Amino acid sequence: MLFSRRQRLELGIVVFELTDACNQACKFCYNHFKGGDTPCTVEVPNFRQARRTLRRLQREARIASISFSGGEPMLMPRIHDLILKARAGGSNVNLLTNGTLLKEDDIEIIDDLGVGLVQIPLLSHRAEVHDHITQLRGSWERAMASARRIAAKHAERLTPVFILSKLNVEDIEPTLEMYASMGVKRIMLNRFNIGGLGRKYAEELTLSHEELREAFGRANAKLGELGMVAHNGVCTPMCLLRPQEYPHITFTHCTTDLSSRPLTVNYRGDVRFCNHSPRVLGNIHEESLAKILERSSSDGYFSNIPKQCAQCELWERCRGGCRAASEQLYGTFDIADPILNIENPK
Repeated sequence: MLFSRRQRLELGIVVFELTDACNQACKFCYNHFKGGDTPCTVEVPNFRQARRTLRRLQREARIASISFSGGEPMLMPRIHDLILKARAGGSNVNLLTNGTLLKEDDIEIIDDLGVGLVQIPLLSHRAEVHDHITQLRGSWERAMASARRIAAKHAERLTPVFILSKLNVEDIEPTLEMYASMGVKRIMLNRFNIGGLGRKYAEELTLSHEELREAFGRANAKLGELGMVAHNGVCTPMCLLRPQEYPHITFTHCTTDLSSRPLTVNYRGDVRFCNHSPRVLGNIHEESLAKILERSSSDGYFSNIPKQCAQCELWERCRGGCRAASEQLYGTFDIADPILNIENPK
């Protein structure tokens, strides 16, 4: 039983946020503490606190896969020790990094520790576009160097991430060709999803519905030509993007079943619905993870159907897109994905 008090929980995926700190200021960044009227102060990475939380989490649950994220996880001192501890606990480990801080030694250690995937946003084949989006000069060159080193060892370990926005929509095809030149067969293709720092740059980044469908169509065609596949990790309303129209792209749809969905835990022990959601369900240093999930599953917060979706035949599969973005924008989970409310600029 998921909520048994006598046995450890069985969890599929946990996104473990090692730090709030980052060396970039990406215009699309969804970290909730970077947005709104009162952004939080970012703490210096704390290895002992992160290790204490990881230990507690491993006592509470068997976790099939842990994705170390941030902020920028490579800012965490002794991150290799945390990866080793996660691997020793039986978890597959993925690393979600911007790639600019990975040294040759890091890549060797990642290889030795058997890290599954390394996700690196490579936002364009043009350095000036990538650097404009990350707001860090030289970031493309450093991220590409890391990506090439990883791919040279194990191309299947590298997962380039293309975050689609107005700023790089014209670069889809040559950027996919750049990925293919490194031997990559699987990528992540996400649309810009409003939240965090991205709220400040939403007008600059957001594509209209028509533009978004056209862009996904172009990406799908190019993926097929290159013999590649993409996973779309941002839940998108199915009335906007119909998965059957993009056979080379798999789509995520958000479940509110806390027993089976990816959860997010940060270095302080705060548990959240996902890495986009600002709402803290509880803290594992204050109460058991089982109790947190049991209470959150029964309090009715996730049970309401948005008015926009009430009569929709796609509801059971779609669930209204990313309603965590609605939490950030509107302060509630009861409104469908904000992307449905944008105007369609010409």
